[in-house]
Amino acid sequence: MQKEAKEKIKKLVERYDKLNKKDVRSYDETRTKQHFIRPMFEALGWDFLGEDVWQEKDVQGKRVDYAFMINGITKFFVEAKSLKTDLDLEIHIKQAVNYAWNKGVTWAVLTDFEAIKVFNAQTQSKIFQDKLVFEIKYFEFLKDFDRLRLLSGESFLNNELDKYAEK
Repeated sequence: MQKEAKEKIKKLVERYDKLNKKDVRSYDETRTKQHFIRPMFEALGWDFLGEDVWQEKDVQGKRVDYAFMINGITKFFVEAKSLKTDLDLEIHIKQAVNYAWNKGVTWAVLTDFEAIKVFNAQTQSKIFQDKLVFEIKYFEFLKDFDRLRLLSGESFLNNELDKYAEK
């Protein structure tokens, strides 16, 4: 699975690198999810057609983009943004973290494909940046594949993200 996943991720990175600035600006959230975010998580072994991934999941009257589940238990939420979104803005971090925190889910992921930020929503700090466990830029996805793979279904079956965070 790992070799095949890396190859799929490599193709997504190459697709992104071929975009010019005008192309990037034309990507809204829906198109970003269709062309980059969903294929990335599919490469990591998530089945979007089965019961593993719920799209537009209701959380406190709002809709998180994706809920990723193992055996019916939500393991993490993904808040997706369009390409070139400033993921460092607190409004975006707060949105992603609050979805998870409100449902008692430990992990919140914020991504626009250009970067992935993984947060522990249950960390006690009131400062959102303190909840950041790791961030990976798209051009590091292959070089840092071991950390990217922590978001795979296989990884969640083995609690690898929990173990990583404990270090």
